[in-house]
Amino acid sequence: MTAPLMQKQWRLAARPDGIPDRSHFELAEVPIPDLEAGKAVVKTLYLGVAPVMLRYMRNETEFESPMALGAVMAGRGVAQVVESDCDDLPVGAIVQARLGWQEYALIDTSHRPAPFLLPTDLPLSHGIGAVSLSGITALVGVRDIGLVKTTDRILVSGAAGGVGSHVADIAKALGAREVVGIAGGPEKCRRLQADMRYDRVIDYKNENMHQALDSAFPDGIDLYFDNVGGPLLDNVLARLRRRARIVICGSISEYLVEKDDKHRFANLQNLGRQDAKMEGFFVFDYEHLYPECIDTLAGWVRNGLLNPIEDISVGIETMPDALADLYLGTNVGVRMVHVGEPNPHP
Repeated sequence: MTAPLMQKQWRLAARPDGIPDRSHFELAEVPIPDLEAGKAVVKTLYLGVAPVMLRYMRNETEFESPMALGAVMAGRGVAQVVESDCDDLPVGAIVQARLGWQEYALIDTSHRPAPFLLPTDLPLSHGIGAVSLSGITALVGVRDIGLVKTTDRILVSGAAGGVGSHVADIAKALGAREVVGIAGGPEKCRRLQADMRYDRVIDYKNENMHQALDSAFPDGIDLYFDNVGGPLLDNVLARLRRRARIVICGSISEYLVEKDDKHRFANLQNLGRQDAKMEGFFVFDYEHLYPECIDTLAGWVRNGLLNPIEDISVGIETMPDALADLYLGTNVGVRMVHVGEPNPHP
């Protein structure tokens, strides 16, 4: 009997109270899955990490199935179809899909959002970031939730993160004239202007936020793309212009804060006073827009309007460290891991 081909996978070993580290995971070696009817076996090329993964590990989300200890760590990535019994997933195709932290996966089209095909003329890593859910999140947030206008005074928090690193480019591709970004530390702020087309930056670690916001927005803020939440959001609420829009994309400042210690807002009533709007959104609810968004984002990458910023480590062994980087604030751009190379075409 021939021994099965083996792969590496990360499993959830413990539920973290704070920043997840290697002690919360177990690296196992298991057989590569066999093909099943109606499904496809895929080889993982890139895996992404996102702040929401901490909530997966704690079973704090309503949009994912409960995650048992010992289960493969949940996550999405870019993969190549190597065997298939599914017409929508042909052999050789490059797809973005829910893979889990493993080198091979058995997938089908039943999970939402379903796996989707990626353009192959661009770097495959873009299938985690600019031409995938990070870019789609930024595009939907700016265009469909934020209703960006050419005259808007725009502010973005978490501007060096996976979604925030795309927002200035996307806003400007849609006609915006000036975008201000917030990040922590001189190097991140330098890169906002050098690589991500932010016109002005605010270093929240080294500047007084009240003074910096007053200086950048003396007449108030029209559009705020929020990845941070907490006191900073409250600060912005106090500075809204008439009919301003706030896009709630994330709240990473409070992911590690206990429920009773979360920020209590003092300026929510300003939404009513300014006839403003604050709206959250869940990118999986916009699956019907994915094909159009991918075409739009890929076109902007090809013509230089969108510059993907990626922070890549190599080897599936680095997955726990990649996730921890998000909460330590060390990443710039979309944090991902290069797991494998595509097989050559026959």
